[in-house]
Amino acid sequence: MMAAVAVTSLAGCTGADAAGESGLKDQDAWKMPLDEFYVYSVELDNYAEQLLTSKCLEQRGYEWPVPWQNTDYPQPKDFNRVGIRLFTLELATEYGYQFAPPADVESARLWVEFIETAEAYFPDSELDEELVNCRDEIRAVDEDSNQSFDGVNEIMGLALQADQVALQSPAVMEATERWRECLQPQVDFTLPEEPRTEMPPHGADADWVSVDGHPSVDEIAVAVADAECRESSGLSAAAYETEWEEQRKLVDLNRDKLERIRDDAQDRKAYLLTIVADNAPPAP
Repeated sequence: MMAAVAVTSLAGCTGADAAGESGLKDQDAWKMPLDEFYVYSVELDNYAEQLLTSKCLEQRGYEWPVPWQNTDYPQPKDFNRVGIRLFTLELATEYGYQFAPPADVESARLWVEFIETAEAYFPDSELDEELVNCRDEIRAVDEDSNQSFDGVNEIMGLALQADQVALQSPAVMEATERWRECLQPQVDFTLPEEPRTEMPPHGADADWVSVDGHPSVDEIAVAVADAECRESSGLSAAAYETEWEEQRKLVDLNRDKLERIRDDAQDRKAYLLTIVADNAPPAP
């Protein structure tokens, strides 16, 4: 039943408002034409439901201590506004291939603490049944709950389509070969087929020992070499420009539908923020 607690992670889902961003290129932030339509936030939707669940369970004699959360859901430095993982020379120098810390450490800490507390209640068949009952009651009232998921899935499908076209384009494939020729002499493992999603390959980090949570010197060296080769080979630029152009075409073909999705998501966001305002505990 803890699936009801965890925030589902969907690349490209965020509560931030990006109207007007589609015309502004920024390779380091990997901004794309579809970004302006990503308004729906699965994190915010989950948080609102958890707050209503807490109220429902309290009426049944149970404690469900949902904490305060930063409903802006700011991304860490290595993710862009719509949840795409970033990899630049600056990030490689600071973090290697590791994840950057949360943008709002306190909000993240409180949510982890809540999940751990809630998990400690189980197994409890009576509580599990009441959770199901509360969830069903909440969703029966919320007729638009599935509509926003469908909308963001439409956007993600278009983004994936553009990404696949970019990966298979001659410009990106040729640049990938140049990246491989640049980096392979500098590492002691076989490079993967697709650097953006498969670096470092499984097992390559066997000898990288983090110190107090910080990447090792060896990991930093490989990551920096990787980032430099992506730039010098033209791979990052080729992938960005090709994907941008494919997304632009898809936005032009689907603009009416995308604008309806955005409008519905903005209405949904306003509704969810009302729930949060009425039910969330105060900020620490």
